[in-house]
Amino acid sequence: MTSTAAATTVPATLPREVPVAPATTFRRRALGVTGVVAGLVTVAGFAATNWETSEGTLAYLDSLAADPVRSQVAALLLQYGYLGIVPVLLALGIMTRRRSRVAGNVGLGLALPGALALPGLLVTDFYDLAIRQNLPAEQAVVVSDGAQGLPLAAFLVAGPILLATFLGMTVLGLAAWRAGFFHWIPTALVPLSIVATTVLPMGAVSGIVQGLGLGLFMVAAGVAALRMTDEEWVSGSRGAGR
Repeated sequence: MTSTAAATTVPATLPREVPVAPATTFRRRALGVTGVVAGLVTVAGFAATNWETSEGTLAYLDSLAADPVRSQVAALLLQYGYLGIVPVLLALGIMTRRRSRVAGNVGLGLALPGALALPGLLVTDFYDLAIRQNLPAEQAVVVSDGAQGLPLAAFLVAGPILLATFLGMTVLGLAAWRAGFFHWIPTALVPLSIVATTVLPMGAVSGIVQGLGLGLFMVAAGVAALRMTDEEWVSGSRGAGR
């Protein structure tokens, strides 16, 4: 059988012929809206945080106690903002279901463990605030450091796990860009925000820059999901259904 005959015998599925389940539109839009809202809430949480300006546990505890209401609002905003990271990762993973699958899988594998742990870390802000308000400074530091020094606490607060999350976001964003559904500029904001925290002095500017990088990346991913057609969402093929 010639190649021409084979092509006519087994017709190729055209982009417009991709079957779409009834729930596809709602789920795509739900993930997209979640990414946009969570990204904005994350930026607001970073902006609301009363950032410490020096290293050490006591400086962190004092920053919480300096404005208790503001610290609680910031923790609440970041809690719900961070909850939106996983839907954003899933949306980017869906974008790479056809092209850049390996990179997409690697990005998901790197980012998901830390992304799942991040929201729970904000609960400790309330406990640290209460510790600083009710104990002398020296005892407050001992208690806070003791909690973080527990053997299994490293699985939640370890730096390498959190760095792997941002690395995974970057890899996943680049994979979605290669697949044609995302852009490299919001992807670049993630590593740039980490670099900014190392070169800028500790304080509000450094914190807000990091929040902008993460939040705008989430917003851009949500917008990208909202702009996709249902056929693109299902098939991972750029241009399907257009």
